[in-house]
Amino acid sequence: LTGVGVTSASGAAVDPRGLALYQRLAGEGRLNLRFVASMGGYGEEGDALADPASRGTGARVRSDAVKIFADGVLEGETAALLEPYLDAEGGHMGMLNVAPDVLNARVIDMDRRGIQVHVHAIGDAAVREALDAFQAAREANGVTDNRHHIAHLQLIHPDDYPRFAELGVAADFQSVWAFPDEYIVDINTAQVGQARVDRMYPIGSLERAGATIVAGSDWNVSTPNPLVAIEVAMTRQDPEGRRTGELNADEAVSLDTMLRAYTVNGAWLMHQENETGRLAAGMKADLVVLEKDLFEVAPADIGEVGILATYLEGELVYDAASASADVAAP
Repeated sequence: LTGVGVTSASGAAVDPRGLALYQRLAGEGRLNLRFVASMGGYGEEGDALADPASRGTGARVRSDAVKIFADGVLEGETAALLEPYLDAEGGHMGMLNVAPDVLNARVIDMDRRGIQVHVHAIGDAAVREALDAFQAAREANGVTDNRHHIAHLQLIHPDDYPRFAELGVAADFQSVWAFPDEYIVDINTAQVGQARVDRMYPIGSLERAGATIVAGSDWNVSTPNPLVAIEVAMTRQDPEGRRTGELNADEAVSLDTMLRAYTVNGAWLMHQENETGRLAAGMKADLVVLEKDLFEVAPADIGEVGILATYLEGELVYDAASASADVAAP
């Protein structure tokens, strides 16, 4: 990940073996990034391994979060929708993985214990269920500083756009998906119709509604390269140029928005805004050196900009010249 300029990452649905591996690498001085493990599972195991006491310690690895899957995916018609799939009989609207009352109780409990909740939600019904759970937690516990977030957000009902800001829930987009790829054009359009396709990945709408926008990759499902995702967020077009067209250009956002999503906002989400995310005196020197000034590059070319070097706490952890020499060596 250092080769694409990543110095901090939040891992989704980490299992106990994965957490132990990250902790061992950190203990051996071989982990070249900061890592927050969102522990997976719906039961006691993930909750028990989530350790809010690790927050604020400066530890390279923390596990103060839990990942919950509210629904599935559109392609399998397991994403939970507020209106039926068009190509299914009987008014099929997908499925919620967790009953609302069960999710509310779990989120209230985790929020009370200081655990950050990271929700997977693709369909607009799942997004609403997650927001309802966060609202229930706020009503039960008051305002906390757990910085909950919802990831993916392929469909959100417009009525729910302002609720992110109102509830302090971060909108965690994987913007590299926000273009008319084969899934959207060849599968999703028949499933949900053009009107809902035109509402997919509403980054601009949520920004205008005051939400905190953060950015992720869902690696290894898609590229971890932030520059490619930034390009797509700005153009809403295929970064490889294989497919034509845009996915709702009204939802495009600025370079400044996406740089903040990957820096100051990401650091805030990970509760490390006093350590990294900004160039300022007293901050740890997590730095990425690019071959070009992104503000001088056409948006459609941002994904091609090279990473020259990555530093973690001032230590060089990736050097493009050395990496190229290693590849070229016999």
